[in-house]
Amino acid sequence: MKVYRNLPEIQRKERLGRRFSLTGLAILFLGMMSSFIPNWYPTPESATTELARTLQLYWPYFSFFALPAGFVCASIGSYYINRFARRRWPGRKLIERPDEVLERTLKGLDDKYALFLWSLPQASQVLVGPCGILTFATRSDKGRVQAHGDKWREPFSIGRIFTVFAREGVGNPRQEIEEQANKLRQFLGQYESEAALTDIPIDGAVVFLNDEVELDLQNPSAAALRSDQVKTFVREKARQVKLQTSMLRAVTRYLEEHSKYTTVEDE
Repeated sequence: MKVYRNLPEIQRKERLGRRFSLTGLAILFLGMMSSFIPNWYPTPESATTELARTLQLYWPYFSFFALPAGFVCASIGSYYINRFARRRWPGRKLIERPDEVLERTLKGLDDKYALFLWSLPQASQVLVGPCGILTFATRSDKGRVQAHGDKWREPFSIGRIFTVFAREGVGNPRQEIEEQANKLRQFLGQYESEAALTDIPIDGAVVFLNDEVELDLQNPSAAALRSDQVKTFVREKARQVKLQTSMLRAVTRYLEEHSKYTTVEDE
């Protein structure tokens, strides 16, 4: 399997996440400090400088503004860190990014397959092979996830309160898969050749990378897989689709030519 990875983009978003997280913590700290202003300067007249006088007069606004602003920044930072930063995964000694975990789950597929990781503007994680095209919506959180039809949710628990800044959230993975599939379909329609790449089957799956996730599935609207089920899912799709070799080469070459800032690795 060939891996096309946009490493500069992954590293850029990881740095962005850390900056947002630090900014959020700084804003929350400043908001907390502003709440002590009345103790330091009981009245505007007691302020020794113009800045201290301004803080004494408007400290409630600074304090109340800091809470939502810090929360937003911390949440954005957590989102990027969860998706792009290396960390230790439960039950494993390796320190990996989510894209590296996905790559590991697919290790062992032959050279007919190509995995595009954040190198295509139309979709973030795409596998091309005899199975056609598969897009993956990955999630890294642990805990319980319920998928009933088109409804995806995480039941409330006390533990989630203490990890509110550190969670990615399940969101609506089915919508994410459909949006990426539509963008890929439109992109393949621009292929100028006698072969119509728009006829290639495009499907997708939600992949939960954390081994400590608990899945409660009742006819989910999209395939929901644990990390150890991904390779079996791909091979089952390959038995169903049987994409022609010439078509497979054409679409792989087309996506390769339009991938951005890519490092190519052979598995």
